[in-house]
Amino acid sequence: MIPRCTVGELIDEGIRTTRHCECCGDFADVDLQRIAAVKGRDFSLVDRLPFCTNGDCLGMIRFQIHRGLRAQWLLTPDGAARFQAHSDWLFTYRQVQSRRAAQRAARRTPQT
Repeated sequence: MIPRCTVGELIDEGIRTTRHCECCGDFADVDLQRIAAVKGRDFSLVDRLPFCTNGDCLGMIRFQIHRGLRAQWLLTPDGAARFQAHSDWLFTYRQVQSRRAAQRAARRTPQT
């Protein structure tokens, strides 16, 4: 069971929070103070899946809290299903793009 995990609660309890993109591997600590200043202390990170801001990456960011040696994704089953659906779409998109690139390369090579 995932607690509500508002930004204010995470700050007050001193819980380390990270973000991770499965697609490009981007991993970093989350600046909770900055989020609290912009969105407010009652803003919840549960099921938040923003798109990755790392260049041309098409992945989604997942948030994770760390309590000692335990880490927990801030996803409910609905959020995990949305993340999985996006990952499936991304996999299919990449397959289509690589096939198209191979077809373009085949068209460019002269036939002898």
